[in-house]
Amino acid sequence: MEHDNGMKLRRNLEAQEALISKICRIAGAPGLSISVLHRGDEVYSHHVGHASVKDGKLLDGDTVYFIGSMTKAMVPALVGILVQDGTLDWKAPVAHILPELAHAFDGRGSEITLIDLMSHRIGMARADALWLQCAGNILLSKSEALDAWISQPTVRAFRADFLYSNFAFDTVGRIIEKSTGKTLGANLQEEIFGPLGMTRTSLNDEFSKDPNAAKAYFPLKDGTPVEVPVPTISDKTIMAASGGVRSCTNDLSRFYKNLMHAANDQFNHQRTSTPGSPFKQLSTIWGPHNQLPVHSMRETSYALAWARTQLPSPLGSFNYNKHLVPAMPVIGRGLPSRLVVYHGGSMQGFTSAVYLLPETETAVFALQNSSALCDACDWVPQMLVQTILSGSPHSDIDFVQLATVSVARGAKLADEVEEKLQRSREKGTNPRPLKEYVGRFWHRSKSFRIDVAVESDETLRMCFQGMPSETYCLRHLHHDVFVWNEPHDVNAKRGRFQTRPVESYGIRFGSTSQGGVIDRLYWLYDETHAEPGMFRREGGVQLAGDVDMPN
Repeated sequence: MEHDNGMKLRRNLEAQEALISKICRIAGAPGLSISVLHRGDEVYSHHVGHASVKDGKLLDGDTVYFIGSMTKAMVPALVGILVQDGTLDWKAPVAHILPELAHAFDGRGSEITLIDLMSHRIGMARADALWLQCAGNILLSKSEALDAWISQPTVRAFRADFLYSNFAFDTVGRIIEKSTGKTLGANLQEEIFGPLGMTRTSLNDEFSKDPNAAKAYFPLKDGTPVEVPVPTISDKTIMAASGGVRSCTNDLSRFYKNLMHAANDQFNHQRTSTPGSPFKQLSTIWGPHNQLPVHSMRETSYALAWARTQLPSPLGSFNYNKHLVPAMPVIGRGLPSRLVVYHGGSMQGFTSAVYLLPETETAVFALQNSSALCDACDWVPQMLVQTILSGSPHSDIDFVQLATVSVARGAKLADEVEEKLQRSREKGTNPRPLKEYVGRFWHRSKSFRIDVAVESDETLRMCFQGMPSETYCLRHLHHDVFVWNEPHDVNAKRGRFQTRPVESYGIRFGSTSQGGVIDRLYWLYDETHAEPGMFRREGGVQLAGDVDMPN
């Protein structure tokens, strides 16, 4: 049974601090900030570790982090305001605002609405690998990104299946900007951040240079943190609406407190606005619009940038621990059923998670400045949610053991990729002379290119989008297939996620005829694709030396 006594709740949460620190140490997380609201008031906040390992700078409630995909929930909140004032419409096709969509998505582009986009029910492949690789890099410009997305194949049924999409939210950001004539950041500041007094929340890239901004880290295999470039997403780039907001726990307390209060008011009184609150249309925003791919007899739906899950149930659908353990723990087992509304976020060097229990205006949220060996930023909030629901600091869920198991797997992911690739090798084959693979290869959208060249040390290398930091060694696997995976510590130092599927590390060169001149390459850059994407060689046939690698 949940206990409402604030002092007892605080003591129960404080009793978990040794476990919180232990989970962070196990994960290789240099810094984590966590806050808990109950009955709309902050009852607990705690900061573990450092904003900057090098400087020994401690964290506090004003430390700025990237919040990743927790940004997404702010976008439908803004759209709700624009729907309320008549600027936008939830159910109207958005192709009249972005005509580029009209004939896209296998002819369904003219039907797509804001609700479709924000509930991840478009069915188009995610294609994140075309924009997201090494820390600090954005591989597509604003002028290229939409073409890259609408050229993707349909891989799920329209309005029937859930498939998470960063490009869908990026498209909503474009719609907002085109409809209002203002940047997404300016709209959020004017309509939400300003009215709520969120003075340390922004889409401005300059915020990352704030003296009290957290640095970004990846851990080596032994857990040692390595600093990597902070993300450069802002309202001047793509994906601002998907994950570009920087914020702090003090500001997010204001956001979630006001959001839950307005949601209860609007659901209980069947209205679309709340006196004194910027939030509008919350019955639409928090209503179920899609089904999460989670096996449960209870509700596991998706609203607009929020998961809705009826406890008892596993949680953590948006953080990467689910890839590292055999099964996620069931939160709330044996306790009265409750609705939890939640989301998570991840950008290179940062993770985030938020869990809301709207009926009691309870929020548990955490920010972390590391893409750690496991996601401490999700284990810790889940542990505190269980503590709040049970009214006890003692739990039958061993979160330290979960962290230990997930770290052991997280540290082996790169090794597993290499082992699987080697098992797939066909012995006794040789590549062509390396110069035959040289060329510039274009994605069908003409927005993304791969340059292949032979270096002076007689190694074959490829480069994404002409960016020096996106250059990779191609090692022969068999026939005309090469691989480009790297060891864990190399990935960490480059700020690359370790969770990429093994299939994405193969590059197969091909030709129009069997054994003919190489004129294309194939790359399965999205694991939901039925077939690898084809990249055509510029000019058909190139000579070695026609393509130079960037220095």
